[in-house]
Order: sequence, then structure tokens, then C-alpha cells
Amino acid sequence: MTQIDRTKFIGSSEVAGVLGLSRWTTPLKIWSIKTGVIEAEDISGKEFVEWGTRLENVVAEKFSEKNKVKLMAYKKRYVHKKYPFLQMELDRLIVGTDEIVEVKTCTEWKAKEWDENIPQEYILQVMFALGLSGRKIGHLAVLIGGNKYREKTILFDEELYNDMIKKCVYFWEEHVLKNVPPMAVGDDNTFMVDLYPENKTEDLKVANEEVESWIAHLQETKMHMKEMKKEADEMESKIKQVIGETTGLKTEKYVVTWKTQNGAPKYLKAQMINDGVFEDYTEATTRRVMRVALNKER
Repeated sequence: MTQIDRTKFIGSSEVAGVLGLSRWTTPLKIWSIKTGVIEAEDISGKEFVEWGTRLENVVAEKFSEKNKVKLMAYKKRYVHKKYPFLQMELDRLIVGTDEIVEVKTCTEWKAKEWDENIPQEYILQVMFALGLSGRKIGHLAVLIGGNKYREKTILFDEELYNDMIKKCVYFWEEHVLKNVPPMAVGDDNTFMVDLYPENKTEDLKVANEEVESWIAHLQETKMHMKEMKKEADEMESKIKQVIGETTGLKTEKYVVTWKTQNGAPKYLKAQMINDGVFEDYTEATTRRVMRVALNKER
């Protein structure tokens, strides 16, 4: 089977990330993969991928039996007529209708997400699929924790779909094609080390007033965080003092416990050094550290 080059298009599972509405990725991360700055993680051999694939037919059969319909696996690749970089494939079609079924599996930890609502990532994914395939109704068949089954239905919303397409086109034309990274968001903070693993020069950039305002806001936020941490520590100390040697306490509204429990193993560094084995199990590492100081040239 020919391997699909996912750097050449935006797929339905990436739409939420492009729009900045994903919990798992960001516009900057997607841009970095599409432009080849970093390589996408190869998850093809992961157990969760294997079992997701194995269970897809089982979940599809459940939907078919419950709703008394016939499903057809339909792996045709849909491509937007005007924007060929917008593409997707469907999981299943309900034969004789304009309805589609997307199959999902997840862990028990995700159960609450499906109790009443639909995770927004999947709403956008299904809406994108409906629009590109020209269909009106999409179903989500979900197996949770291997033993709980849920179904959700999404109706096509043309206004939402058009807005999604508009933003995806802007992302592709203004960021991917022009090789201009979108602005980072909070979830990109740790990703910055992957994107810029080291400083290659000793130069200092001259930044504008907007960047200076970011720095000022950062410093002010950290100051408030420090003050809040001190206040929280004080409240916690007082509560622990009241608990003393008991298990905890309760009020009309709260129950607080302070119990002894086993922690993670403690490494005896001093003893390892004394025994001459510490260096055998360590290696040098490098990391980038950001520090803020006042400009003395002012």
C-alpha cells in the first residue's frame, strides 16, 4: 500500500489543531510537521493504534446491529474541489443514506467526556468530513474502556463548516506555504525545546514594544504566582496544624485528609558517590533556560 504523505494536506483529525481547539496539538506543532521542521511521531506500532484498528470492526458491527442498518467501509479519499490541500477519508457509510459513521475507542478515563457532550475535536472532525463528502448527518460510535458503548449524532452546520474551511485555508496559505510559523500558545511552552533545541549564536535580538509588554506581563504574572503560592502554603500549614496527628478533619462543606503514604524510591546519591558507582549511571545533559533581567544599557 502506498504511504500517504501527510505533509501535503490537512486531514479531518488535524482541523481542531489548526483552529487552536485541540487538547493534543497546536497550530505551531502542526505547522512544524507540515513544513518539515520536525518529523511527526510514528505511532503505527503503538499498542493503542493496533487495538483501535482491531476493535473498529467490532464497534461498527455494534452500531449496525443496534440501529438495524448496513454499514460499508468506504476508504475513498475526498479532496476539496477548490483547495486540494484539504482532504479526508470516511470510516463507514450507512448504505442507502447520506449518513456517515466515525468509529472511536478510548480508555475509561475518557468516559465523562462522552456522558453528555461530544469532545469538540470530534465535532470538528465529523463536520469537516460531512462537508467534504457532501453529507448531512454524522454518527460517532464509541467504545469506552472496552466495555461501554456510546453513540452521538452530529448534524451538518454549513456556517460552521465554511468558517472552518476559511481558517484552514488561511493557515495553509499564510503559514505553511509562506513558511511563517503561527504564534505560539501556552501548550507550546515545552515544545519550544523541540523546535529550538539550542542557541546557535550569542547575539541578542532587538525586540519591539509588543514583545516588551509580553515580558512585563510574564514578570507580573510570576510575581502574583509567587505571592499566591506563599498564601496557599500559609493556609495549608494552618490546616495541617489543626489536623495534627489525626487522619484529617471535616467541615460542613469539606473533608480534608493528611495521611501517611509510601513515596517514590529515594536514591542515595551520597552513598553511590562514596561507593564510586554514581558516574557509571549518569550522563551529561544540556537544556535551554530562559531568564529575565533588566537591561542595564537603559
